[in-house]
Amino acid sequence: MQRHINTDDYPVIASMLRAGYSQVDIAKILGFTKGAISKEIQRNKDKDGVYRAHNARRKAKQRRKESKIRYRKIDNNPEVIKKIENTLSPLISPEVVAHQLGIHHQTIYSWIYRSRHDLLSLLPQRGRKRRRYGSKRAKKQGWTQNVKSIHEKPNITIYWEGDTIKGRTKSRVLTHVEHTSLYTRADLIPDGTADSVHAVLKKKPIKNNIIYDRGSEFALWEMIERDCGIEIFFADPHAPWQRPKNENTNGRLRRVYPKKFDFDTITDRQLQKSVQLMNNTPRKTLNWRTPAEVYESLLSG
Repeated sequence: MQRHINTDDYPVIASMLRAGYSQVDIAKILGFTKGAISKEIQRNKDKDGVYRAHNARRKAKQRRKESKIRYRKIDNNPEVIKKIENTLSPLISPEVVAHQLGIHHQTIYSWIYRSRHDLLSLLPQRGRKRRRYGSKRAKKQGWTQNVKSIHEKPNITIYWEGDTIKGRTKSRVLTHVEHTSLYTRADLIPDGTADSVHAVLKKKPIKNNIIYDRGSEFALWEMIERDCGIEIFFADPHAPWQRPKNENTNGRLRRVYPKKFDFDTITDRQLQKSVQLMNNTPRKTLNWRTPAEVYESLLSG
């Protein structure tokens, strides 16, 4: 089924262009035609000719916004605006106002969410959006539509769970935890882009399968698979319990580096000192063995 290029695709396109991929390769991986990728790059690249994900997202959003201005029934009609302002209240819903004006109530909702946040408090649910009872979340598109699910993972003993820890600035810590032994590996990365994650794993590969969440920092998973010679699987959306060892380990690291900690203020040597202490501390869940001991026994066994 044909789809539009969306916010999940921008960082992947930018990263693959920087990695030297051709437009044909990018189109094949993302499921678009070469023409669609070429048009996206030409339309949203910067003046210096470089395609940057955050600027492409901003330009596309602005273009969509401007393309609809002249067709909007409320924005271009001061009398309708005044009528809505004078009538809308917590006891008079947009449906009632829309009936009086002869327009669809969703038109009023869209106008308020887009342009008049000061009127949100007058909506029946105070502007809180809720899914209809029994409905499911919209299926994620973009780069995540072709990933391998955690439910496809083979039943193996050694595998890793990975994630990133955010700080106050762009810099982050990329963490990997071996599931059985709790052995931890942590790497400082300059930002949360897929490029940075890929660069670390290309330089220092992990030789066993990995489970990630569906954050955009792992969008170059196919390139990581190629460079490390492994398979990568993804947890279900909004399911952190499917990567419990990694979530627990990140919580332990937060004891040393709390939320809003600036990772630019520490060196890799300081980070590795904390990780080494964790890997060589006996754990009750490991029958008072250390993660390093258990990991070593797994490799030798």
